[in-house]
Amino acid sequence: AQESRGLGDVYKRQIDMKEQMTKIKSILNERLVKYGFKKRGYDYFVRMADEDIIQNIGFGIATYGEKHVRYLNPSIGVIYKDVNKLELHLRNLEKTKYPEYVGLMVGSALGYLMPENSYREWRFSDNEDVTKEANSMADAIINYGFPYLDLLSDRTELIYGLEIGKYSQGDGYLLPIFHYLNGNNKRALECIDEFIKKLSASSYLEDYEIDILKKLSEENGEAHIVNNNGLKSYLEFADNFRQMIGLHESGISMSE
Repeated sequence: AQESRGLGDVYKRQIDMKEQMTKIKSILNERLVKYGFKKRGYDYFVRMADEDIIQNIGFGIATYGEKHVRYLNPSIGVIYKDVNKLELHLRNLEKTKYPEYVGLMVGSALGYLMPENSYREWRFSDNEDVTKEANSMADAIINYGFPYLDLLSDRTELIYGLEIGKYSQGDGYLLPIFHYLNGNNKRALECIDEFIKKLSASSYLEDYEIDILKKLSEENGEAHIVNNNGLKSYLEFADNFRQMIGLHESGISMSE
């Protein structure tokens, strides 16, 4: 009977924690909907900056072994639909089970946007009122996350930020695509070459080896000889990108 009561208590606390999470999401929804955000699947809050730019707020959830506690870490970011679609195509990643708003093309954990500039989580337990802490998290999202979203939603600013290393995510993939879509094929190809050198340096390859690998990937697609998986994957992307540029400059669309 004592064991049964123990299991019953555990089950009740699981239910309590689930109810707490529902309450947290409800508070966030109430605060964020006023700014045009809608709650979507995978616990994302999503807003369209325009028809092409998705602004999203996602949440990392951890317990650190505390069964009846949840630590929430908000992440703030954007997805440019035109860039994302082309990147997935060039990387042969088009088949995905996730909606287009899931993930961050460029973004940051919220704590790094706050004055303390460090990793930040909000702690919630099954036996405490979550209202104050949930509103504290919403305040931080509004005060520090929203200005960041506005910055990322400026295409010119984002490209400049990627160029100077201000935003590091996916720069080897995103920068060439941004420049290509802006009609700057020359800079797009320069970005490809620069990133190949950067990846190759981490593979301890000499310049002449890099040149050989680049030539192979350009001429006959034999990028599979590279042992470094990151470099191999990028050379495949680079090969697809160069083919696309060639087709574009010869007036042939990729669909043809």
